[in-house]
Amino acid sequence: ASPRPATLVLAALAGGSAFFSASQLFTGPALPVPMASHVARGARSRGYEGLYQPFGPDTYKKEGEPDEVTGYSVVNAQRLDLYDWGINLNGDKLDNLEEYYEEALIGKGGMPEGSAIFLKDLILKSYFVRRWDTAGFPGQKDRNFTGPNFQPSEADFEKALRKMKRNILTKSNFVGKDDGQGWTWLVAHQGPGGLTLVTHRSTPFGQRPLALIKDGDVEKFFVRVYWPRLFMRLHKFQLWGGKARQFPYPVRMAEGFQKKKG
Repeated sequence: ASPRPATLVLAALAGGSAFFSASQLFTGPALPVPMASHVARGARSRGYEGLYQPFGPDTYKKEGEPDEVTGYSVVNAQRLDLYDWGINLNGDKLDNLEEYYEEALIGKGGMPEGSAIFLKDLILKSYFVRRWDTAGFPGQKDRNFTGPNFQPSEADFEKALRKMKRNILTKSNFVGKDDGQGWTWLVAHQGPGGLTLVTHRSTPFGQRPLALIKDGDVEKFFVRVYWPRLFMRLHKFQLWGGKARQFPYPVRMAEGFQKKKG
């Protein structure tokens, strides 16, 4: 039996579609670049609002230049000051603590916003707690949020920030020992419960320092802190140096593998 006309028409359409797709794949124009708004959202999700850095801190892409990897156009490249990686600490020398301290005091204080808003959530997670454990880490969480549907309200965020400030003022609930040098270190700690903020009163080797707060200038810090600087420090390496002689988390070997004395 001969094919029906409708079948022939459908076969011709399918063949034409396949030919067109093949011609576009091998000889047609390049695939369209995603819309700039999509790229902007991607940049914001990385925390690089105002600057897209595909190759690390030493590579800066100006607005309009394509990214060699993705082909995306760079957008919103006006706020380059937010993406200066700043001063690095040398764990062997620690000879630039004053500069490191002052570098974070060029802002307006208050609650983290904008590109540093992640720190706002981190402060809530770390300081909206009922108590700290004996080692200085956040302990029992307080889930009594006062916002709609039991979500955090702005008052809850402010309460967490006040607790953070009080701990630093009173030199309480910090990790480790006080070395007497007059500094409080604000540190990002990665533990079993995820990322939290903790304070140290001695050099936090093995941790990721975000800020130094000088004794007697705690009020000054919270009035002038530049949160985007702390957010960029969150993307740096842990602090190590010649004085770090022991792994910060002791490894307990199984009984059968322990060396026998004598």
